[in-house]
Amino acid sequence: MEKNTIPELRHFSEVKRHILGPVMIPNRFDLHGDGATKNEVEYACHHYNKYHFGQNDINHLFDVECVNIIESYLIEAETTIEGQLYVEGTWMAKAEVDFTNTGDVIWEMLIAGDIQGFSPQGDLYENKILHTTDGE
Repeated sequence: MEKNTIPELRHFSEVKRHILGPVMIPNRFDLHGDGATKNEVEYACHHYNKYHFGQNDINHLFDVECVNIIESYLIEAETTIEGQLYVEGTWMAKAEVDFTNTGDVIWEMLIAGDIQGFSPQGDLYENKILHTTDGE
């Protein structure tokens, strides 16, 4: 089975400091060879939304209050975002980085590429942040 990784496509805007990207993509594998079926992705998204919505950490090492998931959903039909095609069942998340001192540091780490994406518990799947939205 061919392993496909997500290309790095990132765009940042300081207006709202929202970042959008895939958390898990059905039948897509990361560099560690980890992936999940459509049903597993759906279960993971629903479990997160029910029990952990909004919570965030940095590299699974420490919790942060300056970054919050503000949307978490499954794509219901094949969709193109910023030129990247996503299959039905992809779990997407949007996070907001606040304007505190810690938020400023984390935002700069995102821009520099030191923090590069979403990962549910780190062991399953890691994806690059694709796009930030600023209401434009």
